[in-house]
Amino acid sequence: MKRKTKSEKEVSKYDILIITGASSGIGEGFANFAVNAMKSDAKIINISRTPTKINSNLIENFQCDLTDTNALNSTINKIKLFIANYPTPPKILLINNSGFGAYGTFPAPTIERNLKMIDLNIKALTALCGAFLPEIKAGKGSIINIASTASFQACPQLSVYAASKSYVKSFTIALSQEIQQYGCKCLCVCPGPTSSMFFKSAGFDSAPLPSSFGHKPIDVVLKAFNGLYYNKKMVVVGKLNTLQAIITSLIPECLMVKISALVLGKIRKV
Repeated sequence: MKRKTKSEKEVSKYDILIITGASSGIGEGFANFAVNAMKSDAKIINISRTPTKINSNLIENFQCDLTDTNALNSTINKIKLFIANYPTPPKILLINNSGFGAYGTFPAPTIERNLKMIDLNIKALTALCGAFLPEIKAGKGSIINIASTASFQACPQLSVYAASKSYVKSFTIALSQEIQQYGCKCLCVCPGPTSSMFFKSAGFDSAPLPSSFGHKPIDVVLKAFNGLYYNKKMVVVGKLNTLQAIITSLIPECLMVKISALVLGKIRKV
């Protein structure tokens, strides 16, 4: 029998996986991996506007616009009722994966689009962490929040997106420290460019970077689950991205924002 990897060992511990945005990209990668690694009686709960295409008895789809507060609260209550039916507190893994960006000089493309980004990247993520924290504590579960390498510096042309991911990084690392006393884990994952719907959602007709540059969703998934296995507070996906994060921390912010503006300013919508 093939020995389980550390990522598979970590995922197999959980009775319930709650994930946002498993219908595509990184979220779909997480769900695909979990379907093969979790126990046969486990449950994967996908919260997204469209159901995941993954065909598995483990998956339950809860269609919800995460930026709609009423819809989100209703979905949270339904999932809480589902969890309450377990005879003993289940071990829960919450993955806040959903998010999007918008490229352009603020407030482009529109102020409404930027506010919706804040609602999804920050507000929904915070609401889900807070809503399910009692159940996560009860079963000594875990949380994974997806940030970005953009969280390490201010990013002109991606100003609101980078700021929202800086919030995710700071919040997640602090939350990790707070909940470890309950036997819980919380991990911030910082991927760089990844094969997903991000660029299309950000307003690009096609990805402005070559396909050879960046990562596949599975790279992010394995890095995340491996980091959770080792109880890390944060992981950066990729050696170059890790180096970038280190260098960024050493450069004065007033200089770093100029470098960032120069690099991001050269990216144009195709």
